Amino acid sequence: MQATSSASSDARLTEARALYQADESARAEVLLRALQQRDPASEEVGMLLANVQRSQGRFSAAAEALFTLSRANDFAAGVSLRSVDFIRQCDRHAVAESICVAALARGNVPAELLMQAGNVARELGQFDTARTRYLAALDAGIDLDRHHVLNALANTRRYVDPVDVEIGWFARHFAAGRLPPRALASAGFALAKAQGDLGEHAAAAQTLQRANKILHGVWRWDADAWQRFVAARMQEIVAPANGEPGRAFVPVFIIGMPRTGTTLTATLLAQATGARDRGELRTLRFVAERLVVGGHLGSQAAIAEAARLYRTLAVQDDAPASWYIDQDPMNFRYLHVVAAMFPQARVIHLRRGRADTALSLWAQDFAHADLGFAYDFADMRACMTGHDALMQHWQRTLPLSIFELDYETLVSEPDATLARLGAFIGAPPRARAQDGEVPAPVLSASVWQARQPVYRTSVGRWRAYAPFVPELARFAGIP
Repeated sequence: MQATSSASSDARLTEARALYQADESARAEVLLRALQQRDPASEEVGMLLANVQRSQGRFSAAAEALFTLSRANDFAAGVSLRSVDFIRQCDRHAVAESICVAALARGNVPAELLMQAGNVARELGQFDTARTRYLAALDAGIDLDRHHVLNALANTRRYVDPVDVEIGWFARHFAAGRLPPRALASAGFALAKAQGDLGEHAAAAQTLQRANKILHGVWRWDADAWQRFVAARMQEIVAPANGEPGRAFVPVFIIGMPRTGTTLTATLLAQATGARDRGELRTLRFVAERLVVGGHLGSQAAIAEAARLYRTLAVQDDAPASWYIDQDPMNFRYLHVVAAMFPQARVIHLRRGRADTALSLWAQDFAHADLGFAYDFADMRACMTGHDALMQHWQRTLPLSIFELDYETLVSEPDATLARLGAFIGAPPRARAQDGEVPAPVLSASVWQARQPVYRTSVGRWRAYAPFVPELARFAGIP
């Protein structure tokens, strides 16, 4: 009898997987919910159910499905780690944190789960908790070849003591040179962060020169390919989506070169207006790349389908909002697709002094090769030139509403600037955040800065490094 029941469950799981692959998610979910009720500890069922729900934009439901799975497995480390990985991608960090707390309470926690629990806390702005977990991961023997915990740890506080034991760790790992290139560079960025906090700009510059050279060799960025990309976008014409776009859905795209204040702007604007901050959503680049590669830019039906997918993944299944913020700075590459999908969209374009932008890029260890230009000043200049050319082209040719915002103005006049931004997107100002409102998690490289009070110390910061990094003066236009 038990074998028959198991065979039946396997058959239903196979059927659900086939339905999901055939884009019949609703039918697949019915089967999977029944299977999860029968066996809530089945990892295959729980993970597939979460994937089905996420594909429909139901990120909260997916997170709850994995919480149910983790609880049914008594928050065992392996299941909890996989669940937390998935839930972080859904930006449902409160659920991920609940799983982390329960899993850590069991004891004998593997280093990888401690590291991931630290990431969850850091992205929620709980820096002291994150530090405790990162230090525990180091004590547990985290594999520094694969997990860059040193750089994560360095970005949970400011260093004020030159003999701080953590700075010694960073320095020893970077000097020893025994780690693989990617991990070695990460230790270097951690060391440079601490040296910069201490005002040791000459030492920080020397450390950053070596760390960036390592990553420039790991992640090559092709300036010629970038020029071809920019030229291709300028030649494209995108058909408007057929049908009337839903005017109740107003996406707000905050764009610009990375490290120009896009994360800070999104965080402050969401707090000031109640707009829903979706972080660096990455959906626009996904749909735009497929439209381009598939040759569908001229298809109104394809553009409408892309718009529906974007809206589904932006609106999701939490409390509704009138404005949805996408703060992926690199979305400037595809504003022609935005205009075709959502003519009612609002675009906020961040600008910042080039020398400060270059230093901020050069001092940051990014998580993916898409920002490979950040490790070489010539590549940065080429990327900035392409960015400027594209933005000028979009402003000449697209009917989008674009607000030009200087980072320096934002940090020197935050209240007045946010009032203007709120009026631009059509959101009335709020006296204060709503009770119980939790800021969106920050997964970008600006996680520390976005959680601090607005400050102006980053304006002109490049001048402290200019004697040791002459390229910065050239970015500032100084001979």
